[in-house]
Amino acid sequence: MEQLISAILEIAKANPTGFTVDLTTLKKVTRGISVAYLETQDSFGEEGLERVLNHAFMHEKKVGGWLNEENEQFYFDSVRIFTNLEEAKQFGRENKQIAIFDIKKLELIKL
Repeated sequence: MEQLISAILEIAKANPTGFTVDLTTLKKVTRGISVAYLETQDSFGEEGLERVLNHAFMHEKKVGGWLNEENEQFYFDSVRIFTNLEEAKQFGRENKQIAIFDIKKLELIKL
């Protein structure tokens, strides 16, 4: 787990505006709509990342991260990727998200 945490932290450092990766390959997800799970909301730092990774391995094996410029903390989420916008919005609402993210368009979609 420590090696994986280090790898994700390096990806975060190289992509301060945000990223989504597939944990099975450590490659960037380049399309789809990323929606975070409620269970991993407000996860930051190594402890938060470990919680996110444990959740992701039991679900979609996808992790996203983004820098919160207000507090300079890098947040991590276990995410699910959708191809259908309406399904993504529904899942987002069910998981109490205020927004979802279209990866290909680099567009934040407020709910």
